[in-house]
Amino acid sequence: MSSGEKRCWLDRSLAFLSAALPFGLSLARAASSGQWREDLTAVRDLGLVAVGVGGGLSTALSQALSLLPLGPRTFRTALGSALALALASRVLYEMVRRLLLEAARPAPLPGLSLLRRLRGGAAAPAGPAPGSPGGAVSPRLAAVLAAIAVLTAALSPTWQREATVGGGAMLATCCALVTVALASVCAEQARHAGRAWIGLGALLGATFAESPPAGLAALAAAYAMFLARRGLADRPAAASAAAGPPRRMLGAAAGAGALTAALLLAPLVLRPLAPRAWADIGRALTAGSLAAVDVASARTTALAAWSREIGVVSLLIAAAGMALALLRPRARWLVAPFLALLALDTLLPARAAGVLSADPLTPLRSLAVAAIAVGSALGAHAAVRALLDTRVPFSRSGAALLVVFQLTLVALTSEEAGFAADRSEQTAAEVWTDEAYGSLDPRSAILVRSPAIAWRVWAARITRGERPDVLVVPIPLLDRGQVAASLLADERKLTPLLRDFALAGEPSEFALSTLADVRPLYVELDPRWSKRLLGHLNVAGIWLEYAPQPLGASDRKLATAQSIAPIRRVLESLSAAAVPDTSTAAVLASTMRGQSNVVSLLGERVVAQSFLERLGELAAEDPFVSGGPSRRAVAGIRQAFIARRPVRRR
Repeated sequence: MSSGEKRCWLDRSLAFLSAALPFGLSLARAASSGQWREDLTAVRDLGLVAVGVGGGLSTALSQALSLLPLGPRTFRTALGSALALALASRVLYEMVRRLLLEAARPAPLPGLSLLRRLRGGAAAPAGPAPGSPGGAVSPRLAAVLAAIAVLTAALSPTWQREATVGGGAMLATCCALVTVALASVCAEQARHAGRAWIGLGALLGATFAESPPAGLAALAAAYAMFLARRGLADRPAAASAAAGPPRRMLGAAAGAGALTAALLLAPLVLRPLAPRAWADIGRALTAGSLAAVDVASARTTALAAWSREIGVVSLLIAAAGMALALLRPRARWLVAPFLALLALDTLLPARAAGVLSADPLTPLRSLAVAAIAVGSALGAHAAVRALLDTRVPFSRSGAALLVVFQLTLVALTSEEAGFAADRSEQTAAEVWTDEAYGSLDPRSAILVRSPAIAWRVWAARITRGERPDVLVVPIPLLDRGQVAASLLADERKLTPLLRDFALAGEPSEFALSTLADVRPLYVELDPRWSKRLLGHLNVAGIWLEYAPQPLGASDRKLATAQSIAPIRRVLESLSAAAVPDTSTAAVLASTMRGQSNVVSLLGERVVAQSFLERLGELAAEDPFVSGGPSRRAVAGIRQAFIARRPVRRR
């Protein structure tokens, strides 16, 4: 937008609406209690634990927002993601509006002059008609379609899912969009924007420190913009910009980026010295390690997801809009970064929304969704102006219907996001934490096999200060960082157990009994354990309690009757939620299947059937059990299988 252009009231109102509406909805859907999805980021940002490379900005923002006396700490961290969503929406609105205006300005399209001569005869019209593709642009139409495009992206499940939890990909997405917006300033005034170049370098460094994939996307989009800008030399200003910036500006920008990234990533060196160094799990661990109990999902591109969920018609409109923008020199360099983002998402597709974790490539998916929404706005803008130019009956009605069609995309995406991203009433994770962690005996020890459960109890300890007396032994993380050394400093009786895991990869009966003699020991089932170890297990609510001595059938029957209450409370919280909590349901279903397998291997068929009946209550959330007749059929098959299963002897 030129500096002398005046903004009408509609433009200012839509600019405010495009940022305020997504922010308000994400704030209303923000998590007010612990969620499985944000456990890793809560441990990293609030506990200052060294986890992987990234989170430089979210850590500082979460620490600052945690000082606000506004709700629980989980809500304060989610507030940072909602603010990032508002800023990203506002920046995207300006980018889309300017792109629409530049794409609608008069430009010699291939074959357009011949078409005009055929339509107008030998005498060319004195001036282009208002509203025609080659005539005067309509700022109001551009503002309306820009707002629709922004709301389509900002209210989509991808953006809303990341904006309702703390430490999500929304902050990285916002940094990437701001970087691309600042790159447009540098591309226009390449030799006269020293401060802008330094700011661009600092933003790139901050984006890389927050999320390396997002930093790569921002760098690729900015480079594509600079390359496309070099081909625009119809004006002296553009010719000077095509010459490129001086080397000293590039050096200053590179220095600013390196300094910013170093300052934001410097705490990674100091985090092991923090008071919570007991959870130093090494910097090589990433969010991918949370997929132990997660539901596997295929990698799909944003284009495939859009065509499946929104429709092929909208995707064709977006493709046509991108193609028309590439034909116009004024808009080519503005649409180039969005094409680069789509290409990156196609080359590096992210997984669909996980149950317990998010893919590190989620920022690329969010940026690709925004790029498709921008292309859809370009195609609709060109189609509306073409309809108005035809001057046939009902052309204005057809143009209005096309705008309404674009508006239906907002309703479609927001409705799906309201079902998939609303975390305001999901409290099942907190109930699971209370029953599985808060109700343990004093000075208990838990042997955790799933990294996601370890993150859940660590996040509860950090955000709620809960149960610091419980000794958490994460089996998959014993070889990372200083986990083994810190655990050994807390409990010397762990020496045989740690030695067994280091040498054989599984515990021995002596090591587990040694620890169970000094602490109440609760374990998560490992299917590789022998029948000798399973003979020590006893059902204790959500956990399996390991007794120092082998147990009999009467002990297990009594414990099974007592363990129904904790699982029942978690089931009630799952059924009471308006939005299904698939994360807690998946973890609880895995727990009950493990308990059923243990007692069935020990010959307790009636007890195993009781767990299968409780597992059937998760029919709405458990992907392995669905429907009434199917649930009864699966239960009958499993019961017959348990009755004929031979007992393994060792």
